[in-house]
Amino acid sequence: MNHNNKMSILSLIIILFFGNIFHINTLHLNGVTLVPNHPHSDVYVNFFHELMTEISDVGQFSYQLRTLPEAIYGGDIGGNITTITTTQPQGLIGEIYENHADFIIADMEITSERKRFVQFTRPFMRSKLAVLIRKSSSLLLNDNGKKDLREILQQSKRIVIKGSLADRYFKTSSNPLVYHLLPYSIAQMDVAINLVKSERDYALVSDNVRLDLIAAYDCDLQVITTDSNDPKSFGYDFQPEYAIAVERNSPFLGLFEKSLEYLDETGKLELIIDQHWYNQCEQQQQQQIMQAQHQNDFPDHHISIDNDNDDNYLENNSTDFQTSSSYSFKQPTTLTLISFVNFSNFIIICTIIIIIM
Repeated sequence: MNHNNKMSILSLIIILFFGNIFHINTLHLNGVTLVPNHPHSDVYVNFFHELMTEISDVGQFSYQLRTLPEAIYGGDIGGNITTITTTQPQGLIGEIYENHADFIIADMEITSERKRFVQFTRPFMRSKLAVLIRKSSSLLLNDNGKKDLREILQQSKRIVIKGSLADRYFKTSSNPLVYHLLPYSIAQMDVAINLVKSERDYALVSDNVRLDLIAAYDCDLQVITTDSNDPKSFGYDFQPEYAIAVERNSPFLGLFEKSLEYLDETGKLELIIDQHWYNQCEQQQQQQIMQAQHQNDFPDHHISIDNDNDDNYLENNSTDFQTSSSYSFKQPTTLTLISFVNFSNFIIICTIIIIIM
């Protein structure tokens, strides 16, 4: 093989190899999200961005995530938002419907009505019916021990966030046992939480994902959930699923599906959720138990646990995103992209280059 032929083959290999890399590197998607009606909305925002960072790393694309100024999801949830009779949806759903975004990532549940306008990926989080009550509440115990979810609802002052999926569940349920326990609607989450913290046996009804995050930061509160393994348990048919939404028949659906599947199978998805839904109250309780044990074992020595320092540590080591209306993420580096290419093919290419040289 003469020198000119060698150089031609080498040039072709280089073009194919690096052309494939740069072709992968050109994909850029525009997403949209919102700030939830939740006292710890910053946890949600950080979670959305960290999850998208992991998804984009697996799928090898860059993205920009824009935050809507109002917490409007779109679809049928809550009569004050958008009903299925509306020809043009609003909020997050409207962004996809009007081609202003490629994807939605938010605490938005999958519903049959929303599927009229968008297509959902596999769920990245699942939830179930739950109530938030005070730990010292008389609602917790009866003569036979702990009460179940239905007993608590029967004996409490039930409240629910207006327009939420839990609100619709009680209002539209064909089960008379559910409809009979219809809670009173409250517009703001912080108002509902303050009522629960009062001395009047209030119980906030929602899904456990939202309520667990509240109880994780307020050690005076407790979450009671339905038994999702027992089809006969009250609220068993209420199991919301949160997923990423894209345009119907979107070419990017498979990209998100494969990335979420990989994160789920490798345990990274569960790890990300656990890092953000971290229960500080459980940690404080464990520290108190350890401190008591230490004092019993060594009565002449004392240790102190600085919870403020622990909080600072968690805050400094958590994913930090500045609050703004738009987030941009750089494309993956060439080194990362090379790792995406099948390594065996890379070895074959190198071998061919050595042979022709």
